[in-house]
Amino acid sequence: MDYYVKVSNLSEDELLVEIERINKMLFKANNSSTRSQLQDMLRTAEAAYQEAMFIRRVKNEDTVIEIGSIESSVKEPDYTKKELLDVIVTGYTKGLRNESN
Repeated sequence: MDYYVKVSNLSEDELLVEIERINKMLFKANNSSTRSQLQDMLRTAEAAYQEAMFIRRVKNEDTVIEIGSIESSVKEPDYTKKELLDVIVTGYTKGLRNESN
């Protein structure tokens, strides 16, 4: 059986026991490949424990925070063609005057 599947099915208390068991084995390990494998197992068990704690916290949270609602309205001015043309020409001519100086 895959070790991840094994530890993901354990309870939080069982995971703590498993982490303690792996730590004891890790202190006794002499071979570097064995130590590497045990360290990987330890990381997997710790990740499963963190996930179990997170799931428990989420299940215990029964309140929802109401952050409010946002109302928006868009006001677009209705410019006439003459007003738009005046703004464009004025901006263009000011730009030409600034460049000539």
